[in-house]
Amino acid sequence: MSLRTIADHILDIAQNSVNAGAKLVEIHIEEDPQKGVFKFVVKDDGRGMTEEELKRLFDPFYTTRDHKIRRIGLGLPMLKYACESTGGKVDVHSKKGEGTLVEAVFNTSHIDCQPVGDIAGSIFALLFSSKDVDWVIKRVYNGKTYIVDSKTLKENLSEADWENPKIMNLIREFVEELEKSVKEEKL
Repeated sequence: MSLRTIADHILDIAQNSVNAGAKLVEIHIEEDPQKGVFKFVVKDDGRGMTEEELKRLFDPFYTTRDHKIRRIGLGLPMLKYACESTGGKVDVHSKKGEGTLVEAVFNTSHIDCQPVGDIAGSIFALLFSSKDVDWVIKRVYNGKTYIVDSKTLKENLSEADWENPKIMNLIREFVEELEKSVKEEKL
């Protein structure tokens, strides 16, 4: 995955949660265009990390995954670089057996800030990325909020609906409309 947008970083960190065995991933995405701040938090109940793993987390090419599956670990170092290039920061808190929390802050008014990217498309991709993971995604834009969660979708869709391209397209359009509504001046 090329990490060209902030939305790509969100997907990358969320995928780390899935790879860490998370069953619940909560994502908070907040954007304040007036202040020039974009922040996201990904919190999971995955296997977590030891203190030693946390110390090496931002080392390029370090990974906690099985080396037969992935030999490089560049996502977090690239996220750190992207945030810090804008005057932002990345914080990671984790405890073995309890999960991980990653918080990233970007100064979007900085010349070196990556574009935000397709937030609605990323949310849609996460909702359908794994049936074994419950996603709770809260999106705040300029103080306006919407929340989507996969558990509610699963409760209201049959197994056949979950894999039906027409239903999936309707859900994508719904998320796009939610994203559009928080960006409109009038609600």
